[in-house]
Amino acid sequence: MKIAHLVRRFSFSEWGGTESVVWHLVRQQKEQGLTPEILCTSALDKAGTEVVDGITIRRFPYWYPYFPMPDKDKVALDKKGGNPFAPQLMRTLKHGKYDIFHLHAGGRLANYSMRIAKQLSVPCIMSLHGGSCAIPEQEMALMLKPLKHKFSYGGIIDRFFRVRYAPESRADVLLALSREEQQKLQQRYPGKRIALFPNGILHRDLPEDTGFRKKYNIPEDKKVLLCISRIDYQKNQKILLDLLKRHAATHLLLIGPVTAEWYFAELMNDAENAGIMNRLTVIPGLPPDSVELLQALKTAYCFILPSRHEPFGIAALEALDAQVPLIASAVGGLRDFLLDGKNALLFEDNNTESLCRAYDRLAGIRESLIAGGKVTASEYNWQTIAANLTAVYRSLLL
Repeated sequence: MKIAHLVRRFSFSEWGGTESVVWHLVRQQKEQGLTPEILCTSALDKAGTEVVDGITIRRFPYWYPYFPMPDKDKVALDKKGGNPFAPQLMRTLKHGKYDIFHLHAGGRLANYSMRIAKQLSVPCIMSLHGGSCAIPEQEMALMLKPLKHKFSYGGIIDRFFRVRYAPESRADVLLALSREEQQKLQQRYPGKRIALFPNGILHRDLPEDTGFRKKYNIPEDKKVLLCISRIDYQKNQKILLDLLKRHAATHLLLIGPVTAEWYFAELMNDAENAGIMNRLTVIPGLPPDSVELLQALKTAYCFILPSRHEPFGIAALEALDAQVPLIASAVGGLRDFLLDGKNALLFEDNNTESLCRAYDRLAGIRESLIAGGKVTASEYNWQTIAANLTAVYRSLLL
């Protein structure tokens, strides 16, 4: 079975949740004897084909149909919210003799892929990694900010090819990450086959002696508050500065690629004005297989995920698996597997007082949270998830 996994971007240097999910899936499918390939634009990377761990990754040229399009706006769209044209990618999809199209992107890429799938009678599955039913209006406006005051000509092309429709409506199966999203999709598309398909994790043992604090000048007497995620308004790291100000014995460690430069600038400016720069360390992105990610988890006193909304929250699961106590906002897919006081401490969305109360509870139940988190993490493994997905593929090919 040959599978085309279509992703908007796939760069090992700009790693995110979608890339992690796709990568774990295709590696498991390879082990199952299937033939998965990743097809994507060359956003944040270079066009061409490479083979990594036996997996073929094909990156294609692309463009955004807006004028003008300065480099800074192009990069912003590459990082988040871009809706590109990629004709060479579509030609490869059409002539690649794939048995299944699995879409991990929405918008224009999904629409044109759906059109090709119908022409070839190839089953098409769509994973909704971005929580398309739950993105707040304010966040959507921020995501589309680079498109303000630009002339858009993409609609003309879309109308010519008759692809102006919601791609979710054309998929044979929709894969939702959370119960909340599944319910909203069922209401929006009654009769559509919609499966709940959570993400998984790959267990990795943490190193014993890290030397991590010394390398990044983090004092030994400080409790490390760790957040591994994109540095972005959705992830809401700025609220963690308030916690840092209230607890002098803490040091905040943020690891992840910057996907909103203006937000990162505001975060650093706020830290500077608060006089806490000496207790803040930012590592803007590490490769997914980086030993330093494991070292950071080993060093952490707790992991905090303060997202404004979260389709699933794979970083939270990885923290539980690493046996790091977790504090998280009670939003989206996180509520599907986190139970307050059992395997994590939950706080109200964007509520500083609620966050601080959760942190104050941590010391008394730290060990029980670690034990509960370990049990939860063991229930989400990629082998089982990939096998279940292959069963869905096969059901469409009968």
